[in-house]
Amino acid sequence: MEESEKELTEKEREQQAELQSLLLKLRQYQAQAEQMSQELLFVRQAISEHDKAIETIKQLKKMKAGDELIVPIGANSSIYVTLSSTDKIIVRVGGGVSAEKNPDSSIEYLSGMKTELENSQREMTSVLQRIEQEAQTLQARLQELSA
Repeated sequence: MEESEKELTEKEREQQAELQSLLLKLRQYQAQAEQMSQELLFVRQAISEHDKAIETIKQLKKMKAGDELIVPIGANSSIYVTLSSTDKIIVRVGGGVSAEKNPDSSIEYLSGMKTELENSQREMTSVLQRIEQEAQTLQARLQELSA
């Protein structure tokens, strides 16, 4: 009878160790999922910003020098400005560097950047789904061990 109690105790210890290990892994997956969700939010915002810039440039192409615009300056405030040129767009190209481009090449550049962001979004979504599936598998195993 003592031997059987020792075996049970050993089995309980093994289960306890597995439980602890699974809980740790689950917490890691949850942290990864949270971080990935935040990164996805930033990517979605960047895609939206690119859409807005592309649409604004398309509208500017319809305007002419001397037209008046209302430009937002932040804190729900705007100013009136007079458009001096419709053929030059300043686009940030990375590393704190900006380049002057014509409207069509600006749209092309921003569209390319948007496509890259959308590809990243798809990859990140796929990774997030895998993390969530792994977490569900761990939760199911934890429930088995707890029962």
